[in-house]
Amino acid sequence: MNLYENIFIGRQDLSQQQMEALGVSLGLFVAQNGGEVVRSEYCGFRSLAYPIKKNRKGHYYIIQMKANSSVVAELGRIMRINEDIIRQLIVRVEEFDGKDNLISQAKTFGGDFVEAKDAGYRNASNKTIVTENNNEAEAASGVQEAI
Repeated sequence: MNLYENIFIGRQDLSQQQMEALGVSLGLFVAQNGGEVVRSEYCGFRSLAYPIKKNRKGHYYIIQMKANSSVVAELGRIMRINEDIIRQLIVRVEEFDGKDNLISQAKTFGGDFVEAKDAGYRNASNKTIVTENNNEAEAASGVQEAI
């Protein structure tokens, strides 16, 4: 059996209890078909980056599971048919991260990400990189002169 992470987004007009019941029913499907749910978690009601099927917000839910590929394929088919799920993604992973899920980490990461992004941009425009590029350009021009 392989390890998979499944994240799906439910419609905005569902309640939290309905969304959790949907997640439990999908986890039960995996368990009944020979898989094992390692962890399932409701991740909250968040705004979407763009409207999906006329929804501007959605309920996020994550399921980490051990299952065969046939079970995962059938789970994906069931999720595509379900009208309460507006987006879903199932990804095979090598191992589960023992930390909180990515959505929880993104909430706490906040300002550090902006500072790290700015620092990376500043380092990318550093003079050392420019001189390395100039050395490569000089070496290339030397090769052309030799030809």
